[in-house]
Amino acid sequence: MTEADKALTFLDFDDPEGGLIAYSVSKGHMPDDAADEIWRRFDNASAEGKKLIIYCEMRSLPRMDAGIIMEKFKRLGSILSTLDRFAIVGDQGWLDVYSKMVDPITRFEVRSFATDQEAIARAWVQGKA
Repeated sequence: MTEADKALTFLDFDDPEGGLIAYSVSKGHMPDDAADEIWRRFDNASAEGKKLIIYCEMRSLPRMDAGIIMEKFKRLGSILSTLDRFAIVGDQGWLDVYSKMVDPITRFEVRSFATDQEAIARAWVQGKA
């Protein structure tokens, strides 16, 4: 699989040492191991008692293998306790609905941003807004 075929790619401002997971999701294939780096970061942050921030550009929904979905469900407790902020960037209407439903019931803050607000979303996750 070439880099262009990947449905999940890390962005240039992704900062593993700073606790920022910045990635883009697009159409294509997302195999079971596509999120291994994300899971590793959650495991490390959880073990160290640190919080993570996610910036996700949701370009479109990829084809996902079932294993990646099951892995997310297995890690749900760690995700909920380790996240501090979660920015979702995309123009799909359901993203705004999702963020408004999830934000009040989680310990972390969730916000959705339109694609023309990418700079605002980046500033928010980096604590500059």
